[in-house]
Amino acid sequence: MTTEVLYRKWRPRAFAEVAGQDAVVRTMKNAVGSGKFAHAYLFSGPRGTGKTTMGRLLAKAVNCTSPKDGEPCNACDNCLAFIEGRAFDLIELDAASNRGIDEIRNLREKANFAPVATYKLYLVDEVHMLTEPAFNALLKTLEEPPAHVIFVLATTEAHKVPATVVSRCQRFDFRRITVAASVERLGYIAGQEQIDCPTDGLEIIARTATGSLRDAINLLEQLIDSYGKTLTVEQVQEGLGLVIDPRSGQLALHAVRGELAEGLSVISSVRDDGLDLRQFQRQVVLQLRGLLLAKSGAAPTDSWSEEQLADLRQQVEAVPPERLIAALRSFGEADLRADPLSPLPLELALASTSLAGAPSAVAQQSQSAAPPPVARPPAPPRSAPPEAQRAAPEKSTPRSAPKRPSPVETVASNGDARPGAEPVAPPPAQISGDATAALAEVRARWPQIYQRTRELQFRAGALLNSGCGIIQVTDSEIVFGFNRDIWVDRMQGDGGDNLRALQQAVDEVLGQGRRVRCVLDANVEVQRPPRGGHLVRAAQELGGEVVPGEG
Repeated sequence: MTTEVLYRKWRPRAFAEVAGQDAVVRTMKNAVGSGKFAHAYLFSGPRGTGKTTMGRLLAKAVNCTSPKDGEPCNACDNCLAFIEGRAFDLIELDAASNRGIDEIRNLREKANFAPVATYKLYLVDEVHMLTEPAFNALLKTLEEPPAHVIFVLATTEAHKVPATVVSRCQRFDFRRITVAASVERLGYIAGQEQIDCPTDGLEIIARTATGSLRDAINLLEQLIDSYGKTLTVEQVQEGLGLVIDPRSGQLALHAVRGELAEGLSVISSVRDDGLDLRQFQRQVVLQLRGLLLAKSGAAPTDSWSEEQLADLRQQVEAVPPERLIAALRSFGEADLRADPLSPLPLELALASTSLAGAPSAVAQQSQSAAPPPVARPPAPPRSAPPEAQRAAPEKSTPRSAPKRPSPVETVASNGDARPGAEPVAPPPAQISGDATAALAEVRARWPQIYQRTRELQFRAGALLNSGCGIIQVTDSEIVFGFNRDIWVDRMQGDGGDNLRALQQAVDEVLGQGRRVRCVLDANVEVQRPPRGGHLVRAAQELGGEVVPGEG
């Protein structure tokens, strides 16, 4: 005894039964009712949205002997032939397996034969799979077919169909079927099959099918085979693998709170219990989405109640939205396809979220707990104000102890530094007064910033030497200006390594708390690193001075 699956048994027999495609249904009914329909149609859209069904209904409607308002009567001999699958005037062609030019030539030859009823309809499924020669062979017949022939081309990838073919057809885009339309159709089928399933269970099935009614009907039939014709919401969730593991919520909270050790322990327990890590990942993403909705104060959605969102708001009250977004992105992009049994992608997502911003926080704690700056003063600057250097040759008295003067070449031409300034720049806390003085003092630290950046990332140091200068300093930001946009692009390239090196160098030289930003400034006052190489530096260490020369 053969049985028929539900999605074939309950395939729509009239345009009105097609769910979620109101615009296409209205157009088809009007065309059939007026007797003015096109010779070729292109139906495109996701799987399970009714493309093939619409083509079969059109073939039945145009051959119906007594249509009513564009609908087939389903009672005449022609309609019964289509319903029973014995109509000769519907020719279905699977382009995935009949994609060559020979099949299209055969179609062209047979298209000239007269139909049994009124019209012969060719339904070419997955038409984008045809080869280029096959498409070219179809063009002339598609443009001027015999008067008794209608072509319906169905595809899930309309962008692969040549424009010359699309221009010869009336195109209709089938959209994903809404949850409401899917639930209505599932409820009708459940009633006809005497299936007892609550509306909430049907909604869960419809959401799992993601807009494909065929998938939704198959899922319903699968649940019937597992639990019988009386279903509960719990059985639907269990059968679809949607039972939420409470550890997914725990992992989501550990991630946004930066609790790495606790989160790794949760992932380890999930792996040891043999759970499907891909399903667990989806649950974690769902939990993180709920936390984001709660943090943003969004209205309750179909997945969350007001009470659940209120509870989530309390849990993430002290968590910044940026960390929520970073966690959602990290877990959403975790790729478990290569090895679904490995927890490494989840562990990496947790680590990248938990450790985001951790270095700066640790540095701030160590800085606050460290002794005063006298115990470890910053490195002395290798530059001095221009006025002090011009006055240096006039002093002919020898020094009792060698000092390390700064070369003139490294002085920033700002003119704001005071003559006779101390060689050690003030700590970062003092660089927060007047904007001009702050800019001058930070620019005076350019050699140390450049040298440290070069040590961390050689390419970043080379870019700083290409035409760059510090143009703005605030309590929260230091702006580096480049005289060419190509330097800005390269500074922001290399996967962010250059910017990270510059940020780390600024943090080490000037202290934590200021963000680095690179912009284009064609008129930037370019700062240069010390010139002269190791010989000049050795002479300076022995007490020598760099005397400004001409040129």
